[in-house]
Amino acid sequence: MVGIRENFYRLLLFTFLIFIQSCVPVQPTSSNSSSANYPQLRFENTTYDPDIKTVQLFRFEGEQQVALNNPTIQLDKNEGLFLTFDDLSNQQQLYQAKIIHVNKDWTKKSHVLPMNYLGEYNQFAIRNYEYSFDTKVPYIHYSLQLPQVKVTGNYLLVVYRGSNSEDIVLSERFRVYENLTQISYKIVPSNLVKNRRNMQEVEFEVNLNGANILNRGSDIYPVVRQNNNELNAKYLQSPRHIESDKLIYSFFDGQLNFPGSNEFRFIDISTVNFRGTNIASINKESSPISMIAGKDTDRSNQAYREWEDRNGKFLIGNRERQTDELVNDYIDVTFRLDVAQQDEPIYIVGEFNNWEINSKSRLKFNTLTGIYENSYLLKQGYLEYLYYSKEAPHYEYEGSYVDTENEYDIAIYYSNPQLRYDQLIGYTHFNSRSARQNR
Repeated sequence: MVGIRENFYRLLLFTFLIFIQSCVPVQPTSSNSSSANYPQLRFENTTYDPDIKTVQLFRFEGEQQVALNNPTIQLDKNEGLFLTFDDLSNQQQLYQAKIIHVNKDWTKKSHVLPMNYLGEYNQFAIRNYEYSFDTKVPYIHYSLQLPQVKVTGNYLLVVYRGSNSEDIVLSERFRVYENLTQISYKIVPSNLVKNRRNMQEVEFEVNLNGANILNRGSDIYPVVRQNNNELNAKYLQSPRHIESDKLIYSFFDGQLNFPGSNEFRFIDISTVNFRGTNIASINKESSPISMIAGKDTDRSNQAYREWEDRNGKFLIGNRERQTDELVNDYIDVTFRLDVAQQDEPIYIVGEFNNWEINSKSRLKFNTLTGIYENSYLLKQGYLEYLYYSKEAPHYEYEGSYVDTENEYDIAIYYSNPQLRYDQLIGYTHFNSRSARQNR
C-alpha cells in the first residue's frame, strides 16, 4: 500500500513539473533569428534579390511618359511616377510597396509621419503583372503607379514580399519639389587654371522670391548632380555671397568643378540575329543567349571626338518585335577593357547598374587573355557606360574634356526648423552645351 502511495506521489510531482515547464516562454536557441537574414535597407537605388532585374522609375505627365529614370516631379502638378521591374524567379509573388520620407542627403528617415505625406495607408499592393513569352529567360514583369504625396522632399520607394516589410527586394529614390525659387545657371571652364581643359564648372544663383527664411546662409542646401548620378554630386553648405533675396554660388576653389569626362561608350543588344554596335560575337545556342562586347581601350590619350549620346541611359527594346516589351529577352553580356593590370580596382558604371561601385560592377583581370572583363545579365536594348576608378581622376581610362556634353540638375533644399524636415523648394535641369559660356 505504501509503495502504491509513493508511486502515486512521484507521478503527481512529475506531472506538476511538466506543467510548470510548459508555462515558461520558449527562448530562442540562437541569436541568429530568421529576421537577421533579411537585407539591411539602404537609402539608394538598388536591388536586394538577384532575381529582381531592370528596375525603372518613370516620370509622366498625364498619360505621356516624359523622362526615363530621372524621377523628380513637381508637387500638385499633373505629374506622376510609374515603377516597373522583372522577377526572374518566374513564380508569381505578392509584392507590396511603401514610401519613406528621407532627409536631404539620403542618410536617414525624416521626422514626417506617413499620415502627413500620404492620403492613404502606406502599403500598396502591386497587382499588375505579366509573363514574358518567347524568351529563353522567363520572367514576370511587374508595374505600379505610385500614389501622390502631399509634401516636398526626398522619398524612398521600398518593395517587399507579402506582408513582411523586412523582406525587401528593391529600393528606388524619387524627389518632389515646389517652385518657390528661381534658379539661374551657367557652365564655364574651371576657375583653376590646371583644370581649364578637362573640368566643367557650374555657377548658379538662387532667388528666394521673398520667402520667409531666417537663416539664408545656413538653412538652404543646394545639391548639384551630373547625369543623374550620385558618384560626384556636390552637397553645398553655404553660398559665396548673399545679396538681399539672392544667394550666389560661384567659387574660385574648384568646389563646383565636375570632370567633363568623355562621351559615353555604348552597345546595342536589341537584336540576337546579327551583331549590333560594339558586339564582337553572339552565341544563340547558350541559355541565356550570350554576347561578347567589342574590346574597349584606354581613351585618355585620344583627341576628343563629339557624338550624340544619351548621357548613360539604358533603353529597353527589341529590334525585331518593337510593339511588345514582353518578348525582350535577357542576354549575358561580357564587357572587355584592354589595359594593363592595375593595383587599383576598375568598375563599369551607368544607369543600367545604378552607377553602383561594388563587387558586381568591378572588372576582373583575366590572366589568360590579358584584359579586364565583367559580365552582366541584361535585358535587350541599348545601353551606355563608362569605366570608373575610386581614386581621382576617376575616369582615367576615358579622358576628360571641357567640351563633353553632360546633363546637370540643381535641387534647392530648405531645412525648415519649424517643420523639422528638409523641403525641396526649387529644382532645375539643363544641358551643358546650352548653358556653356566661355571666358
